[in-house]
Amino acid sequence: MKLFLIKAMVIVSLLPLAFSLNSGKKPNNDKKITICHVPPGNPGNMHKITISYNALQTHLDHGDFICTGQDQ
Repeated sequence: MKLFLIKAMVIVSLLPLAFSLNSGKKPNNDKKITICHVPPGNPGNMHKITISYNALQTHLDHGDFICTGQDQ
């Protein structure tokens, strides 16, 4: 039991170190794009949002579009 508690204390004390080593690093998929978001069922509430490129196809599939300089 004592050994288990010691191991648990070591793990808990090392967790902040593990998180700090990864902080500040962005994943490779952090590229963003601004789109005109047309909420399903409420097209009058169109507005610009910035999303990850990973989410772009999903938004295009339901009617959102890539904003141009003339879009609101």
